Amino acid sequence: MSTFRNSSSRRDVLRFAASAAMFSAIARQVDFTRPAFASEDKLTGPLNVLAWTGYDDPRLIEGFKELTGIDVNVKEAQSNSDQLSLVRAGTTQFDIVNPDAVWTTKFAQSGLTLPLDPADIPSLSQMFPQFRNNTDIQYEGKMYGAPTRFGINGIVHDLDKLSAADAEEAHVLWDPKLRERVSIVDWAELYIYMTAQWAGNPAPEKVTGADLDAAINRLIEFKPNLRALHDDLGSVKSDLINGDSWAVWGASSDNVARSAKMAGKNAKLTLPKQGGAMWMETLQIVRGTPNLATAKAYINYMTGAKALAIMAWGKEQFCVTNAEVSKYLTAEQYKFLDLDKVDEWFAHSVVAKAPDDEKAWADAWLNFKAA
Repeated sequence: MSTFRNSSSRRDVLRFAASAAMFSAIARQVDFTRPAFASEDKLTGPLNVLAWTGYDDPRLIEGFKELTGIDVNVKEAQSNSDQLSLVRAGTTQFDIVNPDAVWTTKFAQSGLTLPLDPADIPSLSQMFPQFRNNTDIQYEGKMYGAPTRFGINGIVHDLDKLSAADAEEAHVLWDPKLRERVSIVDWAELYIYMTAQWAGNPAPEKVTGADLDAAINRLIEFKPNLRALHDDLGSVKSDLINGDSWAVWGASSDNVARSAKMAGKNAKLTLPKQGGAMWMETLQIVRGTPNLATAKAYINYMTGAKALAIMAWGKEQFCVTNAEVSKYLTAEQYKFLDLDKVDEWFAHSVVAKAPDDEKAWADAWLNFKAA
């Protein structure tokens, strides 16, 4: 799904660092070993990667160079559509792109990415079952994206102000008792999707015309309860932690909840009975890359448990798809990252789809913001 518009990144840097002890645990446990690359594959570079924040972690870049001798240059992505535009423009020759899984079809249909051979990604067998052979990473029966990070959107709330029982009803966000007490981010696709989802639409990504107008009108009805529509996650988190907001809707909810808990807030993430909306990132190879062997090696490296353990417990702390990160994280870290809730989340949510008519949604969102 798309990121916030006019913002630095959906995965904006966490404002609250993890404890030094937990970081030390990762440093002691992770020990990169050289993977087996086919002898006939010549590794060339440098590798240019267009990705969400977090992939530029120096430990990941240095680890890949240690394994391969190849430098990695990471440009931070602003949105899925921005990634699509930059790769299509070709001003910079990117080798790897990092769209959300639900944008796989858009990239593949545009002829911008290459199908992947699952045999080149041995870590697929280590992933949580829900991420293996996931249809969102496929196009016309072929795999195009290798899953890396994921998360869920629901309602994060101050338990001293909004009970878990109340938050189980999605429409509590429209309750007058929350007037000017709910914060969100500028993430058009998420809120239109979830509003249509909660209205009972079986395919929210397809809403257009009168159905899209109905979703926007419902969002406009929510505006009296809106404290602020922010461009970044840090501001949303600060609202909740400082008590300016009593609830945060969406905004990578599991990440927001972790930040609030780390700051000592009595906060909880609740998935309402109407359902949550998940997102999942992928790594994909750009068609025409002059560094194909290196791109394959990078995906192999970045989907492995050791690299994803660093990604999971880096500066941002997002969930990752490889279940075997449990070997490189403490039990406390694994639980704090909510990796023990994967089955529960998939049972009570859907992976949000990219809109069929992106322009109509973008225009509709502008109408919501202007209302």
